[in-house]
Amino acid sequence: MKKEEILARSKKENIYGDEREKVIRTKRDAFSLWGLIVLGLIIMVIKLFRAESPADIISILFCTAGLAFTYEGLKLKKKLTAISGIVFLLLAGYYFYRFCGRLF
Repeated sequence: MKKEEILARSKKENIYGDEREKVIRTKRDAFSLWGLIVLGLIIMVIKLFRAESPADIISILFCTAGLAFTYEGLKLKKKLTAISGIVFLLLAGYYFYRFCGRLF
C-alpha cells in the first residue's frame, strides 16, 4: 500500500475522531445519563412528598434506560439485553399513559 492510500483509509476510519475522542464522548454520554437519572430520582422523591404522581418522571427514566438497553442489545446481538430494553420501553409507555390519563 502506498502512503497516500494508508492516509486516506485512516481519515475514513477516523471521520468521527480518533480513539481518545471516541472514549471521551462515550464517557460524556454515560456521565450525562447518570446526571439525568439522579435528577429524575430527586424530582420523583419531591413529587412523592407533595402527594403528586411521579408517572411523568418514571416514564422518562424508563424510556432512557429502554432506549439504551435496546440499542446495545441490537448492536451487540445480546437477546437478554434487547428484551430488557423492550420491557423498559413498554413500562415507559405504560407510565406515560398514566401521566396522560391524569391530564385529561
